[in-house]
Amino acid sequence: MLAPVPPAPARPARLWSLDIFRGLCAALVFLSHWHLWSGFAPQGGLERSVREFFENIYQACVTLTWPTGGHHPAVLCFFVLSGFCIHYPYARRGTGPDWRDYYRRRFLRIFPVYWTAALLGLLFVATETLHPSGNELLHFHATAVSGVALRLLGAEGFYPKEIIAGNYILTTIGTEVIMYALYPWIYRLATRAGWLGLGCVFLGAHLLSLLLLVFFTPFWVFNSVFMLGIFWWAGAFAAHLFLQGRDRVSWLHIGLVWGTFLALKALPHFYGLNLIKQADWGLVCVLTLLRLLRVEERHPGWVVLGSVRSLRYLGKISYSLYAVHTPAIMFSSWMLIVVAGCHDYFWQLALTLGLSVAFTIATHYLVETRFYPPAQAAPKP
Repeated sequence: MLAPVPPAPARPARLWSLDIFRGLCAALVFLSHWHLWSGFAPQGGLERSVREFFENIYQACVTLTWPTGGHHPAVLCFFVLSGFCIHYPYARRGTGPDWRDYYRRRFLRIFPVYWTAALLGLLFVATETLHPSGNELLHFHATAVSGVALRLLGAEGFYPKEIIAGNYILTTIGTEVIMYALYPWIYRLATRAGWLGLGCVFLGAHLLSLLLLVFFTPFWVFNSVFMLGIFWWAGAFAAHLFLQGRDRVSWLHIGLVWGTFLALKALPHFYGLNLIKQADWGLVCVLTLLRLLRVEERHPGWVVLGSVRSLRYLGKISYSLYAVHTPAIMFSSWMLIVVAGCHDYFWQLALTLGLSVAFTIATHYLVETRFYPPAQAAPKP
């Protein structure tokens, strides 16, 4: 007589602390670009005051969080989060991914939004090429279309040149595609060689990036698996520690590591310093992530708070926001210059914000959730 087939493991409840962390990271990327790319000259005292206010906030963010000369701090957090979120459900079940189901789900999760964002970028390139605005920033974002085929294939992470094509930040998503493709092998290696041994492999690749900088453009090296893979590994390792209960992190630990990061920024520059600063900031991201998870564990009732629910929603649309905000901002400025003949700073702020929100909401509901329905919400406590 055949033994009864055990039921499939329950789907892990969606962790609201991760939604909040992801949403804040996406908002930080968007807001920094919204400020930097709203480049119309302010006229009058009020516009100059608003511009100065945003600039002060931006500079404070740069001082406190940005590994100067390296990645946007939120991008490093994204890679840590990606590693955690991919490994967490499999580590929780104690079994590796079913390859066919895993690749199907990853494809549906990544590529529909990715292709939408890539096509929006190419549409902006065509628009700016056919009707030039004369704006230097818009012209720059409409260049470097030689690698479009690689972008659409999701293979730009292997291409040792910079691809802009109206949406250059898709390069980091292309690198994540490589990490997602490697994960089943990463899982196997972690079970055989151990997480620390696997970490040594990623550390070696991270150090190899110093050599690659001699031969290839830093725009590719800094966005490649060689540079970013270690942060993805750190997130997956954090999931391993979290499930084993070996992640006792206090706010003091985070403060000490953050203080070290600020001290590193004050050092005179030497070759390799940027990698050290990035590594330290990556550790800040890991520790903050683990601490937030324990906060959620201790305060499960917070999930019903209005502020938490709003931030969770921001996290749910964060992928669409990250993917489409660049062409949305570029289209906004192009329309003001070419169509309306307007160079008003306030109009630029309003339209770039409004169109970015519109593109994000449309992509999330018409593309993202159509192909990859959201995970079931955690039950109310």
